[in-house]
Amino acid sequence: MKKIGWFTTARGPGSYGLFKTMMERVRSGDIDAEISFVFINRDVKGNECRRKLIEIAEENSVPVVMLPSDSFRPDLKANDMGAWRDAYGEELRERIAPYDMDLGVLAGYMLIIDPETCRRYRLINLHPALPGTYKGTWNEIVPRVAESDDSAYGATIHLCSPVLDCGAPIAFDSFPLEDLRDSLPGDELAPAIRQREVEREVPLLMEAIRMLVDEEVTIRGEELFDRNGRRLDGPADLSARVSSAVDGRHRA
Repeated sequence: MKKIGWFTTARGPGSYGLFKTMMERVRSGDIDAEISFVFINRDVKGNECRRKLIEIAEENSVPVVMLPSDSFRPDLKANDMGAWRDAYGEELRERIAPYDMDLGVLAGYMLIIDPETCRRYRLINLHPALPGTYKGTWNEIVPRVAESDDSAYGATIHLCSPVLDCGAPIAFDSFPLEDLRDSLPGDELAPAIRQREVEREVPLLMEAIRMLVDEEVTIRGEELFDRNGRRLDGPADLSARVSSAVDGRHRA
């Protein structure tokens, strides 16, 4: 059984929802894995989503590791961000060392992972753009998509790499934009695109994790292989599976 480390800032309902869904999939046996630990880079500080996430972890006997990044070495952070990130990464690795991890999942983790941690562990992250297209955060990308003539948009699950947003893509979800462009005025387009992408993020991440846990796709270095050992030319297109999951949720 694969052991998964879950990394989150647990800032809001999206992060909470991802973890809640993951625990439900694990408990049901839909994803044949074990959550080895949850790493949170913030104190609770009255955040209800963070508190509830920790509560779910503790109810399921999942260790919670907390290392608040906002209060870690402020003197170093003020003078050398690169050195601060390396120092935080070293402490992070020491804190999670007691736990086994075959795969790390960044799910609403609002901190850049240091290069050494990227090199030592296999970590995946969700990027709100299709492979080989836009870089940045969703609030930077979505308005650009709305103003473009792109026919499709989506998100990518990629390996974390020492260079931000440059890790090899593993899987992606793509959906058409034509119906939104045809039915909405310009000022409503970007929010509608973002809403549709958010609705598909959870099933995309769940399908990608299940694909890796079941070894439907394996990763060697930064190359992908199918279960028969054949090298894949690119990331897995999970669009149909994501659409099926979204449609099923709407019918429920």
